[in-house]
Amino acid sequence: MSGSRAVDPADPAKKSSEIVSATSDEATVQMDQLDQNCFWNDESFSQGNQISVDGKCYTCSFGRWVPAED
Repeated sequence: MSGSRAVDPADPAKKSSEIVSATSDEATVQMDQLDQNCFWNDESFSQGNQISVDGKCYTCSFGRWVPAED
């Protein structure tokens, strides 16, 4: 998990982007999503940023969090 930022668990009262599986059927990205940031507890993260929460690491990918590859 090097390079990832440790964050608190998602707070349902705050804005957090959806977590999707790496093999999600939603692999198609529309052009308007290319520069879309991810959110975690109201904090904005750029494309490619990583977070770690509860021992899991996620990467911001087109406005959604996907599990980071080991």
